[in-house]
Amino acid sequence: MKVKILIYLCLFVLTSNSLYAQYSYTMVNDSAGIYLTFEDFEAGKLTNGFKPYQKNYSLWPQGFFKNKDIELKTPDTSVIYRRSDIWGYTDHKGRLIRVFNDKHYKVLCDKGLIIYIIYSPTRTSYHFSKTLNDPINRLTKNNLAAIYIDNPDLLQRINSIKKKHWLTWDVKKESYFINELFLE
Repeated sequence: MKVKILIYLCLFVLTSNSLYAQYSYTMVNDSAGIYLTFEDFEAGKLTNGFKPYQKNYSLWPQGFFKNKDIELKTPDTSVIYRRSDIWGYTDHKGRLIRVFNDKHYKVLCDKGLIIYIIYSPTRTSYHFSKTLNDPINRLTKNNLAAIYIDNPDLLQRINSIKKKHWLTWDVKKESYFINELFLE
């Protein structure tokens, strides 16, 4: 019995990140597909779009490691898109993924500053950018200070809290604590 409880607890902890993986961007359409450019994303112009959760359709990086080219699978065909040729995509589960420097960044929140996550087989890392089309940086105090050098009030608020509290999710505000600091 204790083993079952331990297994359930481990599964909960491993999947609890997905509970916080909410986002606030507004999609022009509700389809999955490839965005060749940021302008295509803003206009809702998909390349090879389909409805999310459609049976026998998927849009995801090839293979086990996530830094691979994108593969669109349909019941009839499979099409590969090179990472260097696209801006991003909405995967088959409706999640916005941005491709930057040949890596896949899942958008977690875009209120204030944009928060991203990269999954890897060994660890998870968090990143940020000023806008959805700006360069993506690892979420560290040094990188925040370099990007927001023109906003000393924000930097002071960030320095006043511990890093472990940055990514606390507020369900009512639908944002992370660091996003709330940005919007104050």
